[in-house]
Amino acid sequence: MGALLSARLSSNILKALKLNIPCFFWTDSKITYFWVRGQPEKFKPFIKNRIQKLTSPSNWHHCPGIQNPTDIVSRGMKISRLLNDTSWLLGPEWLRLPPEFCPESKNKDSPNSPDLEYEKSNDIV
Repeated sequence: MGALLSARLSSNILKALKLNIPCFFWTDSKITYFWVRGQPEKFKPFIKNRIQKLTSPSNWHHCPGIQNPTDIVSRGMKISRLLNDTSWLLGPEWLRLPPEFCPESKNKDSPNSPDLEYEKSNDIV
């Protein structure tokens, strides 16, 4: 749902401001990453008819969970430390650097097939 919200929000902002610029998306979920980067015909309609129609799969990237600033609070950080942590407001440092400093999205380890919602085949065996 977070990926769909991101896709819809970016689409609506681009339309409202009449912008034609690329948007880049980051997820720390390997399952979400493989859904949005995968072949649309393999997945259930939720993936292929919603997320992939609003965004380009090549604009999605995987961010290791440990580097995801939105997870800071769920890791039990004290509020005093949170106030001084720039990653909470600005994101990880690599996000402000040239693309070669971003985490590699080369992870070839696909989540287990049962974790991915593939569309059922109508083939009779």
